[in-house]
Amino acid sequence: MRMRVGVVSALVALALGAQALAAGKLAVGNGISAAKEAKAAGEEAAKKAKAGLGDAAAKLVLLHYSEALIGKALDVVEGVAAVFPKELIYGCGAYVALTQESNNAAVAVLALGGDVAVTAAVAPTAGKQDDIECGKKIGEALKAAATAGQGKTLLLFGACHIPRNDQVVKGICGVLGERFPIVGAAACRDDIVVKGERVRGSNVGILLTGPFACGFGLKHDMSVEGLISSARDALKSAIGEKKDKVALVLVFDCGGRRGAMLKNKNFEKELEAMKEVAGSAPIFGFYGSGEMGCAGPDAAPKGVGFHIAACAITTE
Repeated sequence: MRMRVGVVSALVALALGAQALAAGKLAVGNGISAAKEAKAAGEEAAKKAKAGLGDAAAKLVLLHYSEALIGKALDVVEGVAAVFPKELIYGCGAYVALTQESNNAAVAVLALGGDVAVTAAVAPTAGKQDDIECGKKIGEALKAAATAGQGKTLLLFGACHIPRNDQVVKGICGVLGERFPIVGAAACRDDIVVKGERVRGSNVGILLTGPFACGFGLKHDMSVEGLISSARDALKSAIGEKKDKVALVLVFDCGGRRGAMLKNKNFEKELEAMKEVAGSAPIFGFYGSGEMGCAGPDAAPKGVGFHIAACAITTE
């Protein structure tokens, strides 16, 4: 079943649950699965993510599933929905997903809870000529929540293969401001999940706001050694001097970079470089078809290709 999407569908910010953590605390849990059966893979990854949340109630569940599982995306969702409410599940297809456990995951799930507000919007795009308008619709739907005087970042993914990703970013920034913090990537085969249902030909913006800070990194180097060092440098830029306060590192990497690393036989070294910088902090993201991000905390976001984009969420 595919979900029919109107011009814009938005979720209001979710109130803190009874089990949410104390003020200033972001609850994070993630997990992966290599199970061969799609539903079992979704459920296994979700159970790991739920365990990481502790007593906090989930407010957002992000799901990334590999290209091989796109045809079985709803089976993966069904497995995740056995653990979390279906209406909290958002995500997309990926070449592969990545966490601190593996950068070659078939299924990965991230659950967020605690002191964070989540506002999501989805808008369809008819093609290249409509991408800026799509971004504007997402921006308008998030405008009220985006004015909150707290830390914020906008996760963006969907039907925005490079160079269309930059057009969507421009549309959003035309509404929310030219330096509004955005990070994300284009979905593999434009396949996305919105509230537990598959959607095509649309983009999703998920705004996270709360008493936290966000740092950013965006790097490009396609040389053999540069593919690894750029991953390290992107996370260094995002984390800065706050390594001991990192709650989560979001990473959106290029499928082209992955292909080059596989050819160079140094693919596993990229995750090692990320973990050197992130330490014990959870990492979550995927390899997509065009990245969105900011080169630093004061840089305007942009859509690019053959880059790695990182966002570090830090708390006191």
